[in-house]
Amino acid sequence: MKLTQDQIQELYKFTRAHYVEHYDLQTELVDHLANGIEQQWSNSPKLSFDEAKQMEFKKFGVFGFMDVVAERQKAMGKKYRKIIWRFFMVWWSLPKLIFAISSIFILFVIIDALPKGDLRFETICGVFFALALLLLYRTFQLKKVINGAPKKWMLQEMIYRQGLTVQLFLIPLYFSNMANLRGLLDTFHGQLFIATIVVIMLILLKICGYAIPSKAEELLVETYPEYKIEKDL
Repeated sequence: MKLTQDQIQELYKFTRAHYVEHYDLQTELVDHLANGIEQQWSNSPKLSFDEAKQMEFKKFGVFGFMDVVAERQKAMGKKYRKIIWRFFMVWWSLPKLIFAISSIFILFVIIDALPKGDLRFETICGVFFALALLLLYRTFQLKKVINGAPKKWMLQEMIYRQGLTVQLFLIPLYFSNMANLRGLLDTFHGQLFIATIVVIMLILLKICGYAIPSKAEELLVETYPEYKIEKDL
């Protein structure tokens, strides 16, 4: 005996009620539950839909779907990091590599030209603060996109909601070491280090905040063949 469309939709509601928010994972679990329920019915035709559903759910253990969700998040996180790396490797191509090195050199010269002391220190602190504001603003923009999506896909959420996590974690590290920053800015290697960090942050902002989100549809179709079908409906 096969499940009806109403029963399949009931399974989608069931997975959502158990804190599975992403449509791709819901679909995977619904397929698993549906196959299990149909197998239950082949062995015990008198079982009700709810009884068979609960029997299949119990197979997931005490934590229900939580372990499955954690495993999928781990897998999607690994895939997302590969996407970042793929886009980052583009910056090793000669034209962009020359641009990045040139940017570091120009920034180094600007830092070195600033008078030592408070002005140099406060200027660099201002640069970090401005970058933090820019990252937070872009994060807010991307969150609006995902919040307006009719269905949540795990990779899509990583692209739009978690895309700037890398940079946002870097910012506090700089601010927590501001006491050491003043001394760094008075040395050749320190100035070069700060110039390099700023350029890397800007490249990551470009990649995670703009380049990858602009390719989101393409990346989602590549990951989820069913995504295009859903979009076309």
